[in-house]
Amino acid sequence: MTSFSSTLRQIFSNRNMIVLTISEFIFMFGGTLWWAFQSLYILELGASKEILGMLMMMQSATLLLFQVPGGVIADRFGRRKIIIYGSFIRCIPPVIYILADHWFLLIPGILIDSLSTLDIPAYNAIIIESLPLETRATGYGAYRTLTSIPRILTMPLGGILMDSMGVIPGMRLCLIINEIGLLAVAIIQWRFITETRGGGGRAKKGCDEPRERVSIAHRLKRMPRGIWVLIIVGGLTSFASRLSMSFMVIYAVEVIGLSKTEWGVAGTLFSLVSTVITTPTGFLADRVGRKSCILISHILSLLSLIGFLNSNGFIGVLLSRALGGVGSGFGGMVWGFMGGPTWQALIADLVPSEVRGSMMGLIGAITGAIGIPSSWVGGYLYENLSPSLPFQLSIVLRGIAVMIFLLFLREPKEKAR
Repeated sequence: MTSFSSTLRQIFSNRNMIVLTISEFIFMFGGTLWWAFQSLYILELGASKEILGMLMMMQSATLLLFQVPGGVIADRFGRRKIIIYGSFIRCIPPVIYILADHWFLLIPGILIDSLSTLDIPAYNAIIIESLPLETRATGYGAYRTLTSIPRILTMPLGGILMDSMGVIPGMRLCLIINEIGLLAVAIIQWRFITETRGGGGRAKKGCDEPRERVSIAHRLKRMPRGIWVLIIVGGLTSFASRLSMSFMVIYAVEVIGLSKTEWGVAGTLFSLVSTVITTPTGFLADRVGRKSCILISHILSLLSLIGFLNSNGFIGVLLSRALGGVGSGFGGMVWGFMGGPTWQALIADLVPSEVRGSMMGLIGAITGAIGIPSSWVGGYLYENLSPSLPFQLSIVLRGIAVMIFLLFLREPKEKAR
């Protein structure tokens, strides 16, 4: 059996894995400074909690518009081009967010940011195709581990800036830092990423081309049962997570009574725990199977949310976020149209390479579409009924998703190449 250390050396001998890891590390450094406080920024710009939910719903809806087209383009014309275009487009929204002085002016930035996600199916596909078949979960886990390290430092730094400068000035400083990082990422990817799909350019003629002409409806009919189970579970989880995700920082500050710095520290603990165990659990998933690790991930994340809802202070939030970090580290959760490394590895096991980009985009679009209205529903429930209600409904839906996954998912006996 290949040792853990030799597996890591094999993974990071690949040029794409080195380039993607470095560029994602920089991207995460800038992004995690402000992502956790985005909801507070929108409220400071005059939005109500219900409007906040509607903005998040709009963001979810527009993100989905580009997942299937992005996957199809990635399969037909290669991964590299669309990743580069996406990285340069992604440099525009922070400038809009910095200049906005009312929540309504954030909308163009949200729309352009959604356009940049055309590259997500290509990004997922190029990572999978740059990894050895037998170590997909380990490789994806190692990639996620290294690229999550910035969260350990930046989330409390963002909280300190918000507390000391105020939400709006602190957020704008974080966005300036993020913009510098995004420009660096775009240049790095433009210079160094290499193609993995059919040698670059249009897909090869022959056996590949007829597959690419197959309609989306026909591809859906041909998908194995396991993919449908993942779509249902992913859709439920996506809806559940978006019900509460945008309102966690608001609940922590307004109801539990945390400062923004304390919320940043709690986020750091979550990231630290998740980062430490992501690579070992990916290695475990390659050895014992994806299902058990994904199941553990969902159960622990469910218990974490229950703990958060019942927290009375900083220590309770810390403990619940630490438990959530363990769940995240097992790599089986789904947030919108994206999944953790073990989840993505299971999809790759079920889908062949020649349609992997389009199918990953399609699967992400379907699961994400189910979650579109949940942010608005969460905002309405929070503001008009009870701040705890979005979290309670999320807990119920996550529990249903766990049961469906446990009873109906069967891992493939042979992995797709």
